Amino acid sequence: MNNENVGNEECVTVYTCRGKNRIIAEGGSQAWRIDMSKASKHRYLICVQNRNQTWGQATADHQTAFLIAKISTVEKSPVEKDADRAIIRFSEFADLAVPNSWDGNRNPVAYRTLSEFGINSSDDLENLNWTRLGSHFNLWEETPTLILGDDYEAAKLDDTSSPELTTQDSLSIDDAKRGLALRFGVSVEQIEIIIRG
Repeated sequence: MNNENVGNEECVTVYTCRGKNRIIAEGGSQAWRIDMSKASKHRYLICVQNRNQTWGQATADHQTAFLIAKISTVEKSPVEKDADRAIIRFSEFADLAVPNSWDGNRNPVAYRTLSEFGINSSDDLENLNWTRLGSHFNLWEETPTLILGDDYEAAKLDDTSSPELTTQDSLSIDDAKRGLALRFGVSVEQIEIIIRG
């Protein structure tokens, strides 16, 4: 690509609750309702952090573009319940830190130009610290789990197989908050527990 045209290149931009580590562990950014054919015509994915929800183990500040990736494929989600959604897989990624990168659009997928994220030349791309995504990061063939989509459609979790709990198994509110904070990668202060009876 001509050096002066790099900034005009359109990229897939997603507004995601998932943090960098989770995206890498899942082998791509998912579970998107997108036109897979259109998205696969693009070479780059840019992830912008959404902290409006707490389930995704966010790693960047709210509305900060934190990751750029070289798209390898766009395919159906490997999680059965998300068969109508897509995962954007990538071969390489690099960190970004571009604040105020989301315009408030309610659709969590947009097509924007690289220049909007400060990438205007091939030198800008080459100067990023690219890391190749190893195939060992893709865990979904082995252990698919139910997860939320970034458009916040709640997953229906089947808890009918859970063992019956006794009062000896109970947790204090503080214990529950600490456990949930650890599980979702947020601070204890961000956890609110409401008991309805």
